[in-house]
Amino acid sequence: MIRTTALLLVILLQVIRTAEAMPPQAFVTAGENGQAVLMSRLNECYAVTPAHVIGDGFFATLVGGSSARPRGEADLLQRFGYDLAVLRVTGAITDNCDFDLGGSFSLDRALSTAGSGQIVSVNSDGSLSRREVRVSDVGLLYLRVSPVGPENQLFKGLSGSLLALDETPAGILMSVDPQTGEGKVLRFDRSVETIRPFFGLKTTSEVAESMSPESEIANQGNLAEIVERWSSPAVSAEYRVSNLVDGVDAGTVWLAEPEGFPIEVVFALKGDRVHAIDRVVLIGKGVTPPERLPRDVELLVSSREKGGWIPVFTGTYFSSEGVRELAFAPVRARKVMLRIYSHWGDETGVGLAGLVIPVR
Repeated sequence: MIRTTALLLVILLQVIRTAEAMPPQAFVTAGENGQAVLMSRLNECYAVTPAHVIGDGFFATLVGGSSARPRGEADLLQRFGYDLAVLRVTGAITDNCDFDLGGSFSLDRALSTAGSGQIVSVNSDGSLSRREVRVSDVGLLYLRVSPVGPENQLFKGLSGSLLALDETPAGILMSVDPQTGEGKVLRFDRSVETIRPFFGLKTTSEVAESMSPESEIANQGNLAEIVERWSSPAVSAEYRVSNLVDGVDAGTVWLAEPEGFPIEVVFALKGDRVHAIDRVVLIGKGVTPPERLPRDVELLVSSREKGGWIPVFTGTYFSSEGVRELAFAPVRARKVMLRIYSHWGDETGVGLAGLVIPVR
């Protein structure tokens, strides 16, 4: 009897954890019909949905995804990049709005182990629909999904639906290609990271803006010894690529000509040997105007002399961040590649003041 009770408790805890892992959703009626993901912050409820679902309006009605069919109303707060919009929600639907926007989200494990998932959406009567899909492409910003069989076809009214991989929120469906039936999904970590600053929250980096590079970074040492190769030339000798590793207190800046993205910079670690690393620090202080800073970045590592690149981090470097720590699971690396996919709008150059790989 005791053993049976303990087993039931374990199962119940697993169910609770699964329920907590997936945010609540809603059917949205606004400029067009669509879907929304509900998130909470400081006892307030917010709906995250594609901006094109709201259209030119500022108001939406919602139906929650449960048998109780709770209703809500929402007012537009702000439109963001990547076709995202955030609305403040009121009404009975807020009773189950318990997915904390201030939480920590990582897709690395889910994306590395799951090749298929489900597009989860709410019908107008509050019932849930689940469409089986395959993940056909994984990118820095977007995932591509393909329906599995004719009974799982995707269509326009599903915009805002949640992509679930092993009960992990992996992305928000933004559009469906009418020719191929493929869905374009904005990564969930990218969605959350995009709207966090609006709520006064830090991005996934835990590094505070007040961090002093001289006192907290330089003292740890820098494993990035030399810049081995790069794909875009510097705008001038003053902004040469070696400025990235000449010391965080040198006051120099690297600026590359944004001839085409991605821009790649490869760093060889000290001693031309393998080191254990778990983070890379990007330093943007000194880059002016801030529109020259990188926006979407990726880190790759290799333990070989040539090739063997493995991605370990993707994210956004916000123009308001003077210092950004890119943390990842510990790996062994001989070389590190910084890959820059975009900047914040200045066409004359893109760059950083420094890059530090701290000694563990």
